[in-house]
This record gives sequence, structure tokens and C-alpha cells, in this order.
Amino acid sequence: MYQSTDDVLIANAAIYAANLPLTAAVGDLDAAIDAIGDLRDQQEEDTKGVTEDKQQNRQTLEDQTYTIASIIVFYASGINNRTLLQKVNFTRSELTRARDNELPGMSEQVHQAAVANAAAILPFGVTATMITDLNSSLQTYVDSISKPRAAKSDTSAATDQLPQQFADTTKLLEERIDKGMELYRVSNSAFYAAYFNARIIVNSPTRKRALEVVFIDSKTEKIISRVKVRVGSINRRSSKLGRIFIQNLTEGPHILKAFLPGYNNAEQDFNIISGETTKLTITMIKIQ
Repeated sequence: MYQSTDDVLIANAAIYAANLPLTAAVGDLDAAIDAIGDLRDQQEEDTKGVTEDKQQNRQTLEDQTYTIASIIVFYASGINNRTLLQKVNFTRSELTRARDNELPGMSEQVHQAAVANAAAILPFGVTATMITDLNSSLQTYVDSISKPRAAKSDTSAATDQLPQQFADTTKLLEERIDKGMELYRVSNSAFYAAYFNARIIVNSPTRKRALEVVFIDSKTEKIISRVKVRVGSINRRSSKLGRIFIQNLTEGPHILKAFLPGYNNAEQDFNIISGETTKLTITMIKIQ
């Protein structure tokens, strides 16, 4: 409902351009809609990928730690250095069963032993690159330990903030824009009627005839935020996560046009099928 109302206001901006208070209120509505989009993206952000990354980082660290530790045990046994041998003699199951905060310490022990004996274990196949890679994997895993919990915390925080954001946006409409629109009830009845028709809340429990778009930079392949989009008479702006979701489009072919300062305009044909969500990834090319 908020976006439909904003679409009407944007399409008729010339009518109230000289009305600075109403123009400012519409700007506040744009910002509020962006904030809701950002919170929804944050709320829907998939924490599964973060957890999977952490598990992959752990597996890599376990493998590297076990390989280098095994070679050091091989070397230490040959020279009868039992102290060195016991320091790094971790079994595969010990590494696997280690807690998140225990594994880094075990890997660090192996790394220190490898550095101290780098020249001696080189003939055994442990290169300087392998030792460096072990340290890099250790740091990567340590950095990833807290990310799944942080992602879940961000999702929960967004859920908590949405009700207040909805309430504030509704208040903005009811106390400012709705009241300001009374100036046009007689002077521009078509605009007035279109606005209040858009203000009618239509319950839509399922996403039908929908479009979901993600924008990325062609060179860096990173997400681009705040891209302006036009599909027919519908105007949208991507969230901080670079996504736009539009639903209840007419079935059939459409054209999406995207605009962002510093980038070439983009255009994409797409087709809407009833009961389905069409997903697009739009690549934006930076102006040289």
C-alpha cells in the first residue's frame, strides 16, 4: 500500500511541485519506504549461507592442520623429539570434535611448530606456502566463528524494528500527506481520487505475478543499492541489499528500465507468469 501510494505521488509530482511542505512529506515517505525495504531484506537474509561458509572454513583448517601436524610428527619421531611430537600429535577425530574456540588454539600450536622447524620439514614436503596457507585459514576461520550468530541477531533486530517503522510511516500518511491532499480535492479531483484509491489496503497473502530483481556491478560483481527502476508506470528503488520486489504485475511481457548516477542506464525484457516470481539479475556498467 505504501508503495502504491508513493507511485501515484511520483507520477503526479508536477501537480504539487510548488507545494514545498507536501513535496518534503513525499520525500519523507520515499525514505520511509526505503527503510522498510532495508528491514525486510535484513529480516529475510538467509543465514544458511553464513553457516555453510563457516563450516567450509573449519573443514579447510582441520585438513591443513592435520596434514602439517602429521608431517611434523613424522619428522619429530625420526629425531626422537618427543616434546615436539606430543605438541602437535592431534588425531583427526580430536580436531573434528574440538569446539569452535578450541580448534584455533590447536591449529596455532601446529603453525608455531611448523614455523620453528620450517627448514627441517621442507624435505618432508611441507613448503613455506603450506605454512602460510595454514595461518591464513586460521585467521579466516576465527573471523567466521561469530558470523552466524551475528546474522541471526541482525534478522531478529529487523523483525523487532518493522512494527514501529510501519506505524511511523502510517502516521506520516495520515497526519501529513492525507491532510495535504485536501487542497486538491476540488482543484484536481482525478489526482485526489487516484491518491486515496491507492491508500486502500489490499491484502495479498501470496506473491502472485511477481518480479524480484538484484543489481550488481559489472566489474566488481558486488551488489549495488539505491537503483531506480521503472516498470510501466511503477517506480521503485532498490534497497541497501540491492533488491527490489514488485508484485501483482499483469501477466505477459514487460520491460524494466534501471537508472543510477555514475552508471549506464540498463534495460531488460522479462515475462510474468501467473502464480510465479520472475527473478532477474541486472548488471550495471559504470561510466568510464
